[in-house]
Order: sequence, then structure tokens, then C-alpha cells
Amino acid sequence: MTQLLQIDPETQVAAGVQRSVFRHPTDQTKLIKVLRPETSRAARSNFNGVMDRLFPSTRLRQIRKEYQEYLRFMLSLPTPDYHVPISHMFGFVQTNLGLGGLTERIVAPDGGLGETLAAMVDTNALAQSDLALLNDTIHRLFDSGLRASDLNAKNFVFGQRYVADTLGARDCVLVDGFGDIHAIPVRSMTPWSNHVALSRSCLKLARNTGMTWDNKRRVLIKA
Repeated sequence: MTQLLQIDPETQVAAGVQRSVFRHPTDQTKLIKVLRPETSRAARSNFNGVMDRLFPSTRLRQIRKEYQEYLRFMLSLPTPDYHVPISHMFGFVQTNLGLGGLTERIVAPDGGLGETLAAMVDTNALAQSDLALLNDTIHRLFDSGLRASDLNAKNFVFGQRYVADTLGARDCVLVDGFGDIHAIPVRSMTPWSNHVALSRSCLKLARNTGMTWDNKRRVLIKA
């Protein structure tokens, strides 16, 4: 029988709508995402909240779509050393809190977790160099044909990535929100429809962060 990996609930570092994120107890390069119990989630009156209540399996569908997109994306990389704009995923592990998904940890200069775009905007800490990293990541999302359904400011994280146990250069990484989770999978139909959807997501991201979206150049411009 496989021994459960013991996660201390006090090591939780983030919480999304569907999953809580914890530090890995023995591996500093990884985080663990665990599906949140239904009782711990606030009731939502929007479409997704109603679907969750009426059809609980939709929660699992969203996670399945994320992993499917990661696999599709990684198998279609143009070169083995391609600069991947999303966080890496490393399969699953049984934990005392439920099945956990292993994911890449983005590291801040002080050794903590990397800072989200949302936090940097809130504290007016987004420098032009950070904006350049963000726009480079957005360019790679378009160029690679990644299907992303939730480009919100909390899903972009700035920090360093581990490369063979060594921290690399500062980067901007999309850590969540990829996969075509919608009932009508427009993003999966054609590259053109995916680009249109990405452009709309970037426009929404710009509005929510007080920036401007230049669709022709595909860049965010800080006001």
C-alpha cells in the first residue's frame, strides 16, 4: 500500500475556487494542488457556481481539461528547449488531504513564493522590466497556440524557475487557467478562434489591471 504524503494544512499558500495550494513537504521545487472540499467553498451564484452545484462532475472536468491541455501543449513544442510560458505539471500524489496534483514552484528572490501580477498591480510595484516579461509570456501564449480560459492577474506569477536544482533568470509564468474548459470549446476549434479568445482575455486582463491592450502588437501598456 502506498504511504500517504503528509501535508500540514498550515503550509497552504494559496486557494483558488476549486483547489487549495500547499508547499511540498520535502521538495522545494514543487507545490501541491488539492481539490477543496465542497463545504469549504463559498456559494457562487454565477453560471459556473450553478453548474458546480447541479453537476459536481464539472469540477473534475475543469481539472481534467487543464492536464489534457498541458499534455497536448508539451507534445507539440517546436524544440525541446522551448521557453514554456506555463508552469510544469508533474502528475499526482496521494496525500492525507486527498489526491494532489504536483506543479512547479515559482520562487521569489527571498526564497518565498513568486508574486502575482494582481499583487504587484495592487501595490504599484509593476516595473517596466516586469511588464516586458509579462508581454513576452503573452507573445509565447499566442505563438505556441496554448488554449487558456482564465488569464486573470492572479494566475500570472513573477519569479525564478528551478532548472536542474538551480534557479534561473526572473520570469513571468502562467500558473493556472489553461485548458479549454468552456461548454462550447471555441478555443479548440481553430488557431484563429483561439487567437480571438486570447485577445479577448488579454483585453479583460488589461481592464482589470488598469492597463491598455494593444491588439495589433499584442502587448499590454501600462498607463
